[in-house]
Amino acid sequence: MKEKLLLFLSMSMLLFVFAACHSAVDSPETDEPPKGSYKRDMKPLEELIPAERIIILQSVFNPNTREGFYTRETRPAAVEIGYNGTRVEAYPISPAIELLHKGGAGTFTVTKTDGGKAEFSPEDFRGMYVMFDFKAGTPPSLYNPATGSAVTDFAYAVTGGGEAIYSVVGGSYHNINELLAKVGWKTGVTYRLVSTDRFYVPAEPEATATGELRGGLSGVVNGSLPDMKVASGKINDVLYIEPILE
Repeated sequence: MKEKLLLFLSMSMLLFVFAACHSAVDSPETDEPPKGSYKRDMKPLEELIPAERIIILQSVFNPNTREGFYTRETRPAAVEIGYNGTRVEAYPISPAIELLHKGGAGTFTVTKTDGGKAEFSPEDFRGMYVMFDFKAGTPPSLYNPATGSAVTDFAYAVTGGGEAIYSVVGGSYHNINELLAKVGWKTGVTYRLVSTDRFYVPAEPEATATGELRGGLSGVVNGSLPDMKVASGKINDVLYIEPILE
């Protein structure tokens, strides 16, 4: 009787070990999204048709945004310039211009937070530097050391080609449709929001109508779109917005 019981227990243990091994093979641990999920099915960014863009200024330079377009080593770095009789740290604005689809064609029309406007040639604007305090919630200032051109309380700039560079400071909220209208873009169109880590989401008209870009306390810019159909209505570290052409 003992021998039969021992045999039964031994066979039961073998079956248990076999089942556990089989389960481990069939269900490996992975960080990949589940089959059929939006993130798994989205095309690589390089396969999409690029279009005119609204660049989010803070996301180009803020060291707290996620890596993708830039790494820690390749992210644009601050340099020291002379400004108002002192030495300050500032970022060349050229990396933001280079992200524009048309590369900053034509005159730049700059709008300040008080609604005041100024125009700059492409050469003058490209030579500007941006002074940020990412966490303070104050608008950035722009300055060109070579020409002396300056802008305080920068809100956004629109190029002659209809693209834009837009500032979202920490603690601010921007309805996406209102943002689009400010820079002269249509609402009622499906747009793509692209993150610094190359993740992107399609935002249909009902999503942009209620959606916001929000400046975080660390200076990062996140999207909250409660009526967006994918990604739980969230996208962090928004780098640019562009219309979907395909």
